[in-house]
Amino acid sequence: MINLPLETDRLIIRHFIDSDLEFFLSFMLNEESTKYLMFSAEQKTQSGAQYLFNFVCNSYNTENPIYSFAIADKKSNRYLGSCGFAPYDKGIYEIYYSINSSEEGNGLATEAIKAIVVPLAQKVEVRAYCHPQNNSAHNVALKSGFVFKNLATHKNFGNEGYLFIYQVT
Repeated sequence: MINLPLETDRLIIRHFIDSDLEFFLSFMLNEESTKYLMFSAEQKTQSGAQYLFNFVCNSYNTENPIYSFAIADKKSNRYLGSCGFAPYDKGIYEIYYSINSSEEGNGLATEAIKAIVVPLAQKVEVRAYCHPQNNSAHNVALKSGFVFKNLATHKNFGNEGYLFIYQVT
């Protein structure tokens, strides 16, 4: 749906690579980092997170790839977080984003989401569902060109969250 890698001033958005695993596991096993995210309890274990990482990586060259990507430092290629998107409904995709706690507060998620949403929004409506208490995610969505719509129930997970819709400019 979009061509990778995407580059910004500071970041590369690319497929996951083997050297990302250690940082991905650190993120997934950190309860504070994942408290607002829709991961199962199993996915937040060492074996579950490793299985998820391998599953995503193995999907890239299939007919049904998972659109989950690493956010990496442009200079060092070091893993900083992840982002991606998934079909939600006909003509609608939802995005997600997360930054390792040591990298938060530097505008990296906003920079990454702006890079992904522009080409994606040329093809489909793009939404973000955020936990009502995840103020950082709300701010990223707003700074990235999304508009808050309402509190909505996610049709796949059944959780209530704030719905943001990207406004094409």
